[in-house]
Amino acid sequence: MMGSEEGRRVERRLAKRLEASIPLTIRIVGAAQSAPPIAAETESISLKGLTIAIKIKATLAQGRLSTEERGDVAHYLFLSNKRLKLEINILPQGKSIPAIGKVKWYEKTWRGGFYDVRAGIVIEEMVYEHKEAWAEFLKTIYRIQASLDT
Repeated sequence: MMGSEEGRRVERRLAKRLEASIPLTIRIVGAAQSAPPIAAETESISLKGLTIAIKIKATLAQGRLSTEERGDVAHYLFLSNKRLKLEINILPQGKSIPAIGKVKWYEKTWRGGFYDVRAGIVIEEMVYEHKEAWAEFLKTIYRIQASLDT
């Protein structure tokens, strides 16, 4: 997995990415039930993955930056080979599409008391009927964006 403190990655993905801000909830696969979920939004989406953005409040204590919000759950995004349970809220349908994903890359930038974090998540598991709903949702977003570009 690739991580960085700052800077843009060179785009290597072949799948068409759609810029879209979609709310989602992230939980850690295999974590204790008491672990709080991470609320995030997508920056871009595709059939096989998504880019998320979150802001994490942090403080400098004893020479180390530590997060005050989201605790160890947020740090989980920076560990390799960890699986995440995603609930993608495809509004206005009011539906939530569940999936299992894995962080493939992340970037974090320190900005005055906060980490701005972006992470690329590959979708590894999604049941067939949810794949169909996700694909249809992507087609709809693509058509809307295409009509706005003309």
